[in-house]
This record gives sequence, structure tokens and C-alpha cells, in this order.
Amino acid sequence: MAHSGEEAAKFTDTSPRARARYLERLRAMSPLDRLRRAMELSKQMRDLTMSDVRRQNPGATERDVKVAFVRRVYGDRLADRLSKSLK
Repeated sequence: MAHSGEEAAKFTDTSPRARARYLERLRAMSPLDRLRRAMELSKQMRDLTMSDVRRQNPGATERDVKVAFVRRVYGDRLADRLSKSLK
């Protein structure tokens, strides 16, 4: 299901004041620091997602976990291609 950032922003528990402060802090960071932060957050999300995939698929092989992760994050088409290439 496609969604926009605007739609996602409607569902938040962050107050307008806290969001403004967060954006202020982001804008004060150097481009390199913002990139580092984005990469850290991305890695954290990948790690959390992979942990959840493992939790939901106890006893799955590492190959099956990787395919399930790709299916969840990138969709069936890419997961099916990965699955075929890992055989």
C-alpha cells in the first residue's frame, strides 16, 4: 500500500513543540552528521526488522530469514528473485 510522508506525519505522538525542537537540532547539524545519523537510524531499523523476522520464523534457516526480511521490506517480487538466486 503506497503512502506519503504527509499521511505518516498525521499519526504521531510528538507534540508540535517537540517536533520543532527536533527539526531545529537537525538543521543545526552538518550535512555529514545528518548523513551519519540517517545511516545509524537505518541500521537500527534493519536490525529490529531482522530480529522480528527471526522471532516470527523460529527454526528458519538463515537463507529463509533473509528472504522473509526482503519480502517484508521490499515486497514479493524482489523476495522471489532473491529466493531463486539463492538456490
